[in-house]
Amino acid sequence: MTLPLLLRHTRTSSKMSQLELALRLEVSQRHVSFVETGRAAASREMLLAWMEAVDAPASIRNAALTMAGFTTVAAETASAWTAGPDATEPALQRMIQLHNPLPGIVFDPDWRALAVNRSGKWLCSMVMPAYCEVIDNVFEGMDMIHCLSHEDGLLSRARNATQVGAALLLQLQTESWIRPALCPRVERLAESLQRRYGKLPVPSGVLGIAAPSAEMCFDTPHGELNFSTFQSAFGMPHDINSSSLRIELWFPSDDRTRHVMNRGRAVVQSLD
Repeated sequence: MTLPLLLRHTRTSSKMSQLELALRLEVSQRHVSFVETGRAAASREMLLAWMEAVDAPASIRNAALTMAGFTTVAAETASAWTAGPDATEPALQRMIQLHNPLPGIVFDPDWRALAVNRSGKWLCSMVMPAYCEVIDNVFEGMDMIHCLSHEDGLLSRARNATQVGAALLLQLQTESWIRPALCPRVERLAESLQRRYGKLPVPSGVLGIAAPSAEMCFDTPHGELNFSTFQSAFGMPHDINSSSLRIELWFPSDDRTRHVMNRGRAVVQSLD
């Protein structure tokens, strides 16, 4: 695809006329037409304004810049252009449903749960039953940072609570550098962890930044359950930034946990 065709495609996909786009770009309709037919070249500033006007994701914007011979821009600068409903949410919700009978959760950059699958809800009832009552068993919208700091929350029955708490605190502190709105909640989490566990261990990680994975060990009515958890974002690489939705998937880290989760399939399905 050539640059003129790409630009025309972004405009028509946005259901925008040449005139409407020209008014937004403060140029003539004729100039927009010339750019779309290749008779005129767009400047870097015009390309960026064009991409903003059509609400193009970072991957499309950078493709246009590359075709024109300009340097690309980091995905973070496009976050305001993709601030509408996240198109990846349905895919993420589908992913965690397919992950049953293992736990999965979709959450936003403010660490609020958007969706928890059946297995995730069942596991929550096993590892933090009192906190489930606090939130009336409504997991959509759950404040995940509050869940970590609450004495009856996720860490209440964790055998390795200090290690997990320290790793997640470090991750959240790192994220708060570029998302300052997290700071008050992260500070409350730090105070809660210090009050409950004293001095926390220093997590291992590159340059002191914790990896988006953890080993979780719980005491439950079904005995000890052990999981490896992994966080990730979903989408085209150039479109992922600090405003992207995330998914966290839990996997059994031993045969006994795998057996318990598989055996609990019928219980999990009954939650529908």
